Amino acid sequence: MPIARLNRDTLRTLAASRLEEARVLLDHKLWTGAYYMAGLGVECALKSCLASSVKEHDFPDKEFVNAMYVHNLEKLFRLNGALWIGLQAEMKIDTKLSINWSTVKDWDDGKRYDRFDELEARALYEASTDAGSGVMEWIRGRW
Repeated sequence: MPIARLNRDTLRTLAASRLEEARVLLDHKLWTGAYYMAGLGVECALKSCLASSVKEHDFPDKEFVNAMYVHNLEKLFRLNGALWIGLQAEMKIDTKLSINWSTVKDWDDGKRYDRFDELEARALYEASTDAGSGVMEWIRGRW
């Protein structure tokens, strides 16, 4: 089976899939996997936003492209200045979004070797998917 092109649309699909996988893992009490997948879903959503900023026939800036290959959510947000500024402004208005971001921002790919309990896994998933104030919901409204 050929590997799918990693583009904006593929990343959006992956973001939704990873969050669904996180929900299934939560339902089966697999806390560590749920934690990891929830964060990975947000990462894919952010990378989709970044992919949107690269024009099809333009030669992208090498530093920008290399910077996209991180697994740190705050660094990914900051790469898209407008998205980062928008989040900062919205968090001043929406306290729940601010609280949710403070939970989500601590996820990173390096934590895949850590163990997480139910409270941590559910907190990350809910901070990501919370209707109206979830970080993933906020990103979806802007991609």
